[in-house]
Amino acid sequence: MTVSRFRYLFDRYYTRQCTPEEQQEFMLLMEQSTHDEELKHLLDELLLHADDDAGAMPDDTAANMLQQIMETKNSEPQPAPIRVMPVWKRAAIAACVLGVLALAGYKLYVKTSAVNRPVASNHAPARKEEHARLVRGDGAVIDLEQHKDAEVDVQTGVSVARKGNTLSYNSNNSITPTINTLYTNKGGTYQLVLPDGTKAWLNAASSIRFPTAFTDSTREVTIQGEVYFEIAQQASQPFIVKANTMKIAVLGTHFNVMAYEEEQNICTSLLEGAVNIISGNTVRQMKPGQQALVNREHNGISISNADVDAAIAWKEGRFEFNGNIKSIMRELARWYDVQFVYEGELTNKAFAGTFSRHDSLKDILQQLELTGSIHFNINDKTITVSP
Repeated sequence: MTVSRFRYLFDRYYTRQCTPEEQQEFMLLMEQSTHDEELKHLLDELLLHADDDAGAMPDDTAANMLQQIMETKNSEPQPAPIRVMPVWKRAAIAACVLGVLALAGYKLYVKTSAVNRPVASNHAPARKEEHARLVRGDGAVIDLEQHKDAEVDVQTGVSVARKGNTLSYNSNNSITPTINTLYTNKGGTYQLVLPDGTKAWLNAASSIRFPTAFTDSTREVTIQGEVYFEIAQQASQPFIVKANTMKIAVLGTHFNVMAYEEEQNICTSLLEGAVNIISGNTVRQMKPGQQALVNREHNGISISNADVDAAIAWKEGRFEFNGNIKSIMRELARWYDVQFVYEGELTNKAFAGTFSRHDSLKDILQQLELTGSIHFNINDKTITVSP
């Protein structure tokens, strides 16, 4: 039987026989997604053959190991590192480093984070309705839930198609455009097809302001919250996204912008193409696989390589956490429409983990409590966070 190079390196790493060169090669392969399925299969084999009675560590020891996997020191916010490995792979490495004894902790981690295979909670909430509203140029407010699979009048004499949770505009340069604004509520997402064919996905508690036809030399929209774009390419008409004091200028590309007012930085993640980030008099160009942070206070631009797939986890129905507890709570508050209050001196450590957006909030909080450094008290829609 032919053994793949990846399996050979995995076995060498697990049995502590790797040379420095082989370890470097193994880590480079781990960073790629090509071997993800093979890696999961190899880990499943280890779990299957492990003697749980003899090798599994006590629950408290496994929980402590889980804490070390899920938490990292984070005294000050830092730009994302050049190489970012998904959390479940870091947990896999931890399992290899510690040997069979670590497998109990690895199983606990997999159960906690539901990595890449979201498992609906036993107490999962009912499927959320994708609530959104459209404000027309004349100020009229349209509840889009009242127009399911029907046309929506967006200005006098102009209607657009609404199907499911998608609102689609058609190109019509013969009209005098007015300004429309689409808003999503907490706990809901929405999709929009702009008049030029550009696609936009709105996260919870977000908005996008746009004309009903792009008749100027540029195509300009203004956003708040978080929006993922797939820009229709038109070389003669650049696309510009405005968010606070920042602008993003593009021709045709895929990128995500997070610009919630309660966040200190406006974060742009580029998946395809190229964009220019404009802040004040500063212009910086991004490449695929990079994130740009623009600080709201001093407008500086910081660009670094990052795990951009994690930035659009929300679009795929997942939470991908890698930050301090307050940043995580802000994201949960926007989705579950709750309020968090804080008591005592909270840890400044960063928590990393993956959850399905279909999981109940209570289950997610219980899993975070397994780290032992944070606790929650739920009282209706107000949740108290304490050490």
